[in-house]
Amino acid sequence: MISFALHMSTETEEQAGHELGLRERKKQRTRATILRVANELFLERGFHGTTIRDIADAAEVSPRTVSAYFPVKEELVFHDHEEVVRRLERRLVDRAPGESVTDALRAWIADILETIQRDIDLEAMRCRRELIESDPALRVYERGLLERFERIIARAVADDLGLPPNELVPAMIGAATIAALDALGRELKTAAGCTPAELVPQMLDLVDQAMIFIGGGVEALNAQPEGTVPRVTKADADR
Repeated sequence: MISFALHMSTETEEQAGHELGLRERKKQRTRATILRVANELFLERGFHGTTIRDIADAAEVSPRTVSAYFPVKEELVFHDHEEVVRRLERRLVDRAPGESVTDALRAWIADILETIQRDIDLEAMRCRRELIESDPALRVYERGLLERFERIIARAVADDLGLPPNELVPAMIGAATIAALDALGRELKTAAGCTPAELVPQMLDLVDQAMIFIGGGVEALNAQPEGTVPRVTKADADR
């Protein structure tokens, strides 16, 4: 599920362009062209078999231009991750009073699924998932992104439990949450032939089950008498 979010544009190029001046629209078109030809080349030759020079030639720009938009090649695959990370962090920080981390996550994921049902090319997403799993460098890069999500969730859980953010328990909950949601996102591989209208309700049901599982653990810890939740930091656990 998190892998869904990492591959989603937060808005279409056309929608964003309405609010930009001529110079910015030109930059946006260049960026979109680079992404399009890079995706075509990755699918044809593989990620490792495609160079920045190949992408630049196909997009009719210089290699320096490609690198200016995407400083590392992996960002051509995970091109919207910074905005996705910011949106998740903002959603958890701006929770309503009494709204749990799992409730906020569920609402955030429901918004993602709504966008998938309305706008997303599932076949393109499946191809991208297969591309990532076929390349070690992309898997390592994705793992780094998922760790950022883990830390964001862990900080929010620590706040709910009244613990410092470096405690082991929130880190464990963050890791378990991402593991559960990432497993759901990989269900795309077994959903060949499904339409978005068929897939999204199934995924939302699975998300609900994952949030019940994670939320139950957080609630159980929250219900313990003050001072009884283990106070172990990640540094302690690594010793």
